[in-house]
Amino acid sequence: MKYIFLVMFTTVFYSNAQDLDKLLESKLNSTTESPVNSISIYVKIADSVIVEKAVGLRQKNGEKAKTSDQFRIASSTKLFVATIILQLEEEGKLHIDDKVYPYLKDIEFLRLDEFHYYQDSTNLGGVTTGYSKAMTIKQLLSHRSGLADIFNDREAAFFSMVMNEPEKEYHPKNIVNLYFEYGLNKEAKFKPDEGWHYSDMNYVLLGLLIEKLDGKLLSQSIRDRILDPLGLKNTYFEFYEYTDVQENRLNQYVGTIDFNNVNTSFDWSGGGLVSTHQDLAIFISALFDNRLISEKSLRKMTKTQATIKNHLPYGLGVYESIYNEEIYYGHYGFYGTYIGYSPNTKAVLSYCISQALPSFYVYEYVDSLVMIIQ
Repeated sequence: MKYIFLVMFTTVFYSNAQDLDKLLESKLNSTTESPVNSISIYVKIADSVIVEKAVGLRQKNGEKAKTSDQFRIASSTKLFVATIILQLEEEGKLHIDDKVYPYLKDIEFLRLDEFHYYQDSTNLGGVTTGYSKAMTIKQLLSHRSGLADIFNDREAAFFSMVMNEPEKEYHPKNIVNLYFEYGLNKEAKFKPDEGWHYSDMNYVLLGLLIEKLDGKLLSQSIRDRILDPLGLKNTYFEFYEYTDVQENRLNQYVGTIDFNNVNTSFDWSGGGLVSTHQDLAIFISALFDNRLISEKSLRKMTKTQATIKNHLPYGLGVYESIYNEEIYYGHYGFYGTYIGYSPNTKAVLSYCISQALPSFYVYEYVDSLVMIIQ
């Protein structure tokens, strides 16, 4: 009987593996305006790695991609930042319902009094008053502050600037200066907590908050609080810390442009980490095993709210997604990446498409991959 079951299981697994390979390879291309040179996916359930596959090349005409390759995780960095904010709350250094203004008002380059003007900002005695003093830490975490975004709201201008000086190095002050240069402080989307608008400026303020309360650079806080305790040896804060890690990297593209040739230090607290599928799996498993924050804090993080039409619910630095009819909590990255965890099945899902502007709907595509795997 055991022999018959083993034969049946092996046959089904082999068939599924063939289907998975075929589907992974079906989206590879290197000649279109949105080339996808590699796709890698990693699925782990409890302590067992179910799938660890990479197809394609690290870059056009490059070496074969491997599942252990590093890649920029972009906005999935927000999971790490949100985790540290909740750690600071547990340490009694803040409360997420606190107004952020008292913490950051003394940082001169922030010009925090001028940071959030909405259309009906009032004029009192010749002084225009905005809503900077009304923003809470929780609203920053959940993108409910109303702040505009230098990437999404000035996409053409920002992208042109970056491509004109692809090797330029940025720091938090440069990012804030751009925000004011673009006049985005006067283009808030709504009053705090009256809507949802994804903006990395929320996480710029959170990054500065962490630096102030921890008394060290954000890169060092992430290393001391998460990377080193979990032994994440292939994860680092690109451009903001020295690393001797020499692992192979996947090249990630925006259209035909290889962004591995671009200094992306402008991502900072909103998206500056480089990692691997394996390290990300360790991180998110630790997060949901309450090794980084308490169960109470985790419930706060994963209590999601509706956002905007045709967009996923969002919590505190975390999206709620559904793959193969199971709920996952995690975050997406600009270059076609994702890391998520399903509490119900204890499954970790990590993938990298290596293209920010693919010609196919990634969410639907990955759902079809997960259906084959599980």
